[in-house]
Amino acid sequence: MDTTTKAPQQLQSPRAGSASSDGYVGVADEPQHYHRFENDFVRVYDVRFAPGESSLYHRHDEDTLYVTVRDATIHDQTYQSDECQVHRIPAGLSLCRPHKGEPLIHRVRNDGTGPMQMIGAEVKKLPEIVAAEPLQAPFHTLLENLSGARRLRLYMIKLEPGETTGPVTYGFSGLTVSISDANVEFADATGVRRVISFAPGAHIWHDGPLTQTLTNRGETAFVAVLGEWC
Repeated sequence: MDTTTKAPQQLQSPRAGSASSDGYVGVADEPQHYHRFENDFVRVYDVRFAPGESSLYHRHDEDTLYVTVRDATIHDQTYQSDECQVHRIPAGLSLCRPHKGEPLIHRVRNDGTGPMQMIGAEVKKLPEIVAAEPLQAPFHTLLENLSGARRLRLYMIKLEPGETTGPVTYGFSGLTVSISDANVEFADATGVRRVISFAPGAHIWHDGPLTQTLTNRGETAFVAVLGEWC
């Protein structure tokens, strides 16, 4: 991630007057952080901005997994700060930011030339069953912890057309976020099979532990980030 500090610029809120008397809203109330899925362990939202579009000031206070779906240039200004940053972020970048202990209030603007999309997943709590050690499985690569938050492990999954993982045992619950178009077959230990057509930003939650085989049944590579709740 390329980060450049710049002088502050005026950001226009997309919906003037929507913020609280403090000048910001909770992330769940930010209009362009679209709610997608929630259970006891995770709340998933989909962040979308057209070029030049900006958010309200909003507060993050849960540790959050972020997965960048498209290459993006993001103008980021912290609440009541005189400075801002521009982040140039490639598709597939993933990290878990420790907002639980370090809340963040900011607003962002898409400074790129194309649409911006990012998936956010708040870590509400951990399941009772977690894995003691990182997953070691074909086509799953453990990613570096970029942010210091310890409640997740992250993996990159890459399957070319026709490739299969063979049986993989996930000793944990987690969220898979696709950053490609792909048709993937999931087969569980009982032989039940289902094919899921993924688009960039599509995501599925699984409750673990479970054993399943992933096979790319399409004509394009399956590229995804797996977040392990640990």
